Amino acid sequence: MEESQKRTRSRSSVELRNFSMTIDSVPVLRDVNLFLEAGQLTVIYGPRGAGKSVLLRSFSGLNREIYENVSWSGELLINEKPVQVYDKKLLRQMVSYVEPSFVEAMDELTFADFIKITLSESSVSLDDFASELDRLGILKFLRRELKTPVRQFYTMEKIMLLLFAAIVKKSMIVVLDCILDHLDDDTLVPVLKELLNIKQDRIVVLSTRQKLRFLPIADQFVMMKSGTIEYRGPAREFVLER
Repeated sequence: MEESQKRTRSRSSVELRNFSMTIDSVPVLRDVNLFLEAGQLTVIYGPRGAGKSVLLRSFSGLNREIYENVSWSGELLINEKPVQVYDKKLLRQMVSYVEPSFVEAMDELTFADFIKITLSESSVSLDDFASELDRLGILKFLRRELKTPVRQFYTMEKIMLLLFAAIVKKSMIVVLDCILDHLDDDTLVPVLKELLNIKQDRIVVLSTRQKLRFLPIADQFVMMKSGTIEYRGPAREFVLER
């Protein structure tokens, strides 16, 4: 029996088996094999163009909304089921994918707009979310309550707001795609603390172009280059091997 079949499947999981992808006939991922499970924080490191974003967008089918000619081979399984069997709306609820442009786009929204868009709620009440917003340190910034412009938030608070949406949606997979690379160390602390908290019952994936910065919190470290995985395993072993 293969190793992947021997694993306990009681937790949420994502598995890629010999997963390859081409965009406009150009190979961007090559024979990727990777296993992620709830309770685990995975850091994916690689330079620009390594394939990190293409890989992570595959979890929610976003590549085909960005590029016209996308084809792939191999398997991408979420909870042991092929990703293509999931309804698009359900998949976007299961997977919360966040990248830097999302933070910029938030500046056009009020808090009420943000809730309506991210949670698909036509009518909202601040009381429904007050305790979670307070725990995440967001409530104190809602000086105009639902009418508060999100542009008044600092970058860290916007990221916490995106994590809030993932928590409320009960997303089983939370992906932060190079969104933390530009935060300073002090600002980063509460975000990392929350990621360590939510990973207890979720899959958390963080991609970065900074090799060493997130090693201390990584349960699994993955290094990518030119669409392939050059290392995957414990962060400690990665450090020792180098």
